[in-house]
Amino acid sequence: MELIVETLAQWPPPDDPAARLPEVPRFDTSAFAPLLVAVGERCLADRYGTPPLPPALGARTALVLAATRGDVVTQTAIDDAVAGQRQVPKPLLFQNVPSTALGHLSAVWGLTGPLVATLAVGDPLAAARTTAARLIATGDADQALAIAADPGDSPRSPGTAWAHLFTTGRT
Repeated sequence: MELIVETLAQWPPPDDPAARLPEVPRFDTSAFAPLLVAVGERCLADRYGTPPLPPALGARTALVLAATRGDVVTQTAIDDAVAGQRQVPKPLLFQNVPSTALGHLSAVWGLTGPLVATLAVGDPLAAARTTAARLIATGDADQALAIAADPGDSPRSPGTAWAHLFTTGRT
């Protein structure tokens, strides 16, 4: 299946490499969720302006994440609490799941189509594209916001991410 890239975004933005990630409510330990939200919102805003998408379009829009690793910063905070025999703060358990950042994007933009989060083996953008193509080819979605991430290992080093909005050109 031939996919078309309707629009794309990356983080850090090429025109502002020193840009700061946005604050995302309930995600304050790590830059993982803000990284995903920033690149996803930039991509969607470029194509659609402001949220939310019309309900019929949101229902046919898949959201895909392929990352080279999970949220190392939050996982380290959880590991440290467990090793120190301290109670793990509940917000850490929430934000440690990669799909919660996607859930934030879904809620803001009205994306109610399929949601897939996976660990990429190799090129994360290729993995995100492959998953997006599958969802569109099977008829589960008409378009897919595919996010590829190579997250950093500290809040000061958030990593990089790319988002592509894929269609077949018929949306």
